[in-house]
Amino acid sequence: MRVFHLAYVIALGAGLGLASAHLAVAGRPFLGKVEIGPWQAWPRSGGRDIDPYMRAWLARGVHLPLGAGEGLELVAERDDQGSLLDGRCRYLLSGVTPTTRGWTLSVTDADGRAFRLPLDRSGFTDAEVLRDEDGSLRIAAASWPQAGNWLPLPTSGRLQLRLRLYDTPIATQAGETRPESLPRIQRLDCQ
Repeated sequence: MRVFHLAYVIALGAGLGLASAHLAVAGRPFLGKVEIGPWQAWPRSGGRDIDPYMRAWLARGVHLPLGAGEGLELVAERDDQGSLLDGRCRYLLSGVTPTTRGWTLSVTDADGRAFRLPLDRSGFTDAEVLRDEDGSLRIAAASWPQAGNWLPLPTSGRLQLRLRLYDTPIATQAGETRPESLPRIQRLDCQ
């Protein structure tokens, strides 16, 4: 009877330990996360003072972070109203980008992997986007063609928008960045 209890305790401990380890590295950790409006960033993910949970998540081979002096990646899974981004909807990204040497905006699946879209285009660079006269940008994101700057989306399913800012001063001051200094994500309509 004692052996049964000991085996039960060992199995329970091993199961709970493995489950908690999986949950700790299954998604990006909450430690070190900075939220700026709908955008999220992990400014220390490429630096020396990286926390062990982020290090474990990165070791899974999902993503390669920008170094501390290289820039900052911002990820949006939700629009300005807090709704999850969905390929069946049309979005308007508008506003400005912070001071930066260059930037890219891309769309990925909910796990951060690139989509294979029919047009073989899943993003913009700062050199490709047309800006308004005041320097602000307007990008239409939808699964069907749009006028102007069009970012193709998959026809359905959850997605993420990734804004990578290269050589930017906000990389070290992400926690002090205001939402007005990043593009807004407005849902226009859904199919």
